[in-house]
Amino acid sequence: MNSQFKLIGFDLDGTLVNSLPDLALSVNSALAEFELPQAPEELVLTWIGNGADILIGRALDWAKEQSGKSLTDEQTAQLKERFSFYYAENLCNVSRLYPNVKETLETLKEQGFILAVVTNKPTRHVQPVLKAFAIDHLFSETLGGQSLPAIKPHPAPLYYLCGKFGLYPHQILFVGDSRNDILAAHSAGCTAVGLTYGYNYNMPIADSHPDWVFEDFADLLKIV
Repeated sequence: MNSQFKLIGFDLDGTLVNSLPDLALSVNSALAEFELPQAPEELVLTWIGNGADILIGRALDWAKEQSGKSLTDEQTAQLKERFSFYYAENLCNVSRLYPNVKETLETLKEQGFILAVVTNKPTRHVQPVLKAFAIDHLFSETLGGQSLPAIKPHPAPLYYLCGKFGLYPHQILFVGDSRNDILAAHSAGCTAVGLTYGYNYNMPIADSHPDWVFEDFADLLKIV
């Protein structure tokens, strides 16, 4: 393996897995319990990327605008719990891996790269998703929203990978679909790939200036 990269890190939602349908289903199931309006999937898409608390916060702000109804702190905490319950039930109900993800990951692993997942998704949901798609065995590390004191766009998760695996930042390639991924990678001194098909608040990933922009996950094999 002559690549400058030793480790390739990946975001999860919007990068490896199209989880939007299940996230929207879970958000709306929780909102319905509090008699709040149902959000269309394309709107939920714009709320994803900063972890569950912010996702629910954005949903509640929208619901208040629509209905004029606001929840108490106690009700908000209950709604977050209900969202977690529904999402645990629906982790992979209608979610799917994006095209070429599994085959490309298997090829990279065979070529000797260390693979890692760095996501802001709640930590307890990360392994079940990877297991459901039978790709959990490919990763040497998985970091979720509660794994470390800081989440993307903070560079802490990438610094952690440098420390754990004894690498310099330039030896890590990070692959994601949102500006948080690109900011985290570049802040840590890592190279970044931006994928065009994910969840980036409806903005082109090229606007975040990744080192490469790809439409197809398999294009990773061309640069490593």
